Amino acid sequence: MKFILSLAFSLSLFLFCNPIKAQTIIHHSTEIEQNNSGKSFYIHHVQKGETLYAIAKAYEVAVDSIVKYNPGVNIKIEIGQRIRIPKNRTKVKVLVEKKPVAPEGFIYYQVKKGETLYRIMLNHQIKLDELKKYNENLSTNIRPGQWILIPTQEKRIADKAAARYDSVVFYTLKRRDNFYRLQKKFKVNQQQLEQLNPGLKTTGLQKGLKIIVPFIRRDISVPAYHPIALDTVVASDFEVMTEETKSINCHRIKFNRQVYKIGFMVPLFSNLEPEIRVESDYLIHDIDSYKSFRFIEFVEGAKLALDSLAKLGFKAEVYIWDTQASRAKVDSICKLPEFKNLDLLIGPFYSKNTAIVRKAADENNINLVDLFSKTYILADTLCQNFIVKSSEQTAYNALAKYIADSIPNYNISILHQGNDDELKRLAELKSALYNPQLGIDTNRIKVYTYQQKGLDKIIKSLDAQGENIIFNLVDNEARVANFIRQMNILKKDNAIMIMALDKYWSRYKTLELGYLNNLNYTFATDYFIDDYDTTAVTHFNEEFYQQYHRMPNKLAYLAYDISWYFGNALYYYGSNFATCLPAMKLKTLHSPIMMKRQRQGVYRNIKTNVIQYDNYHKLRKE
Repeated sequence: MKFILSLAFSLSLFLFCNPIKAQTIIHHSTEIEQNNSGKSFYIHHVQKGETLYAIAKAYEVAVDSIVKYNPGVNIKIEIGQRIRIPKNRTKVKVLVEKKPVAPEGFIYYQVKKGETLYRIMLNHQIKLDELKKYNENLSTNIRPGQWILIPTQEKRIADKAAARYDSVVFYTLKRRDNFYRLQKKFKVNQQQLEQLNPGLKTTGLQKGLKIIVPFIRRDISVPAYHPIALDTVVASDFEVMTEETKSINCHRIKFNRQVYKIGFMVPLFSNLEPEIRVESDYLIHDIDSYKSFRFIEFVEGAKLALDSLAKLGFKAEVYIWDTQASRAKVDSICKLPEFKNLDLLIGPFYSKNTAIVRKAADENNINLVDLFSKTYILADTLCQNFIVKSSEQTAYNALAKYIADSIPNYNISILHQGNDDELKRLAELKSALYNPQLGIDTNRIKVYTYQQKGLDKIIKSLDAQGENIIFNLVDNEARVANFIRQMNILKKDNAIMIMALDKYWSRYKTLELGYLNNLNYTFATDYFIDDYDTTAVTHFNEEFYQQYHRMPNKLAYLAYDISWYFGNALYYYGSNFATCLPAMKLKTLHSPIMMKRQRQGVYRNIKTNVIQYDNYHKLRKE
């Protein structure tokens, strides 16, 4: 696995070094020069505290390689010394298939990096059924370098013209043939003959040339001439194509040797490095007080996932860019040559930078994984956008499904205050509960506004014989705290289960844990780590601790899952993996992932966790 670090700290800090030893940070130089033989070198200027071993590790070269071009550095290096570091960027040899010879009336088109079948259809104005007719086993899982046989427009027009006649035959032109003689003989005019034989427009009638003519029986009249226009392919036609491609199997690539380029945009805040570099260990603060180190664990988690993929045979060239949470920095990264050749980009972390990255990804046809963006993509895009954060509708769908599958004899009450945001959530919740596929008895659903009268009505409606499920949509901490206190009192005589979205209630600091436990508080959330999972989670924790000598944080789990999921997608289905994602069933650490197409070029995760308090433990219920 090849990691390349750009614009920020050295790779050794991210992936190997304990952050307590902040003095060993080494800047990766961008200064490059060539010797007389054309070999390229990074020019590194030694800083205080740097060792030859640490420099070699930062540049991912052997110590001997540095000594070879800098005699004496193995004995002593000095501050400010200029060291040449050989630029070890092994170029990947891409096996290009030899161009096959196309039959007359066809061309062979070679798939470029990042191209989708949809883009080829759009550019060549040809629909899927025609491509499949000439390309056996064609699937949406096309790969760079693949040859696709495409009929020319003239060939397609000729085929449509021939279909108008009872049958067609070949005729060899004679010396005295002209369009008038041919019309008398075959009852077709010049325009009709040129439809059947597009080459006649340029070559004219030549002795010995074979042309197609209609075979007309005497009792059959000749169809009149009508111009033939080919169907156009527009962006909206992709909706039809996706329905057709459901029958196309996504076959896994066997022994995939392609080297994929993966970029990470992470706010590592290398500009704050002076705050980290200290002269005395006594001045080092707790790790959580350094903004940079929160995001370093994201890089570390991603590396563990990519290392695991490498053991399967996955090959990747990885770029890690420090955005510093700056729009200007993000814009400069998007202009780099390495960025433009990416197969997959993960990031950025801050929504304010998302629009810049989306535009650049679309221009360069890069698969973009959006981690935290709260902005929605309203228009179709040619690149593929994968939004990891699930919607509120997904959360309510999960809770409704849990009720339908697991809770018998229920009554459902919904409480809200009537403001615009809560009414929007009410509509989404009702959409989930009223889904006919779930079979929830909608006669047992009641909606109340938050007033004491509303609470009184809920209290009076409680059923001592069944489960009383109460959705609280109120976004007010004081009112929510009062609500769960009152429900806790009533719990003694009734079975009550409270449901909500954790994205709101997790912000509240005054909610009594004992009340939530008593009320079997059940919520939907994207992020949950099951500490009782002795397989995946325990294994990851042990591996992370062994590598980095501390337990992982939330970002480390997230990074592992995202890198593992999309790394598998690249390895098994290639760069155009989007339509094959439904075939992927992978176990993840923090939340299940299932990408569903929202519109052209936009996919969103439709899976989340349903969590319930049980004996003061949070347990995953779905």
